[in-house]
Amino acid sequence: MVDIVFRTGTGADIDALVPVIRDFHSDEGIPWNEARLRAALGDLLAHPHNGRLLLVERDGALAGYLVVGFCFSLEFGGRFGLLDELYLLPQARGGGLGRRALDEAAELCRREGLRALRLEVNNDNLRAQGVYLQNGYHPHPRQLMTRWLDR
Repeated sequence: MVDIVFRTGTGADIDALVPVIRDFHSDEGIPWNEARLRAALGDLLAHPHNGRLLLVERDGALAGYLVVGFCFSLEFGGRFGLLDELYLLPQARGGGLGRRALDEAAELCRREGLRALRLEVNNDNLRAQGVYLQNGYHPHPRQLMTRWLDR
């Protein structure tokens, strides 16, 4: 029997996690800046009101991770969750672990008293969109836009 554990990440996990996050960022075309990533992880771990880092472990080995950020919106009646990143190592995919990770993210938000959980998915990632649709997510009739303030 496969043992699956979702646990809150700690500072001791960062060195092992950085290469996994780099793989995710590479796959998704996200610009890589390790110093900025490490600073953001440190901030997330030091201030749990910002959100949570959860590690996904299968049989005691790292299988992936997810990050849920906590946000605020009048539309959602206050605080809501943003599933910022969810990544499973290639060898951990295909056995329902992604669905379990989505359920774990939703349960985390419920425990925090949040009423909604949002996520981003690339327009061309039809496989992921299908998984999200099958797990209760619905497209929102707006386009997400970003203005970087530090450039």
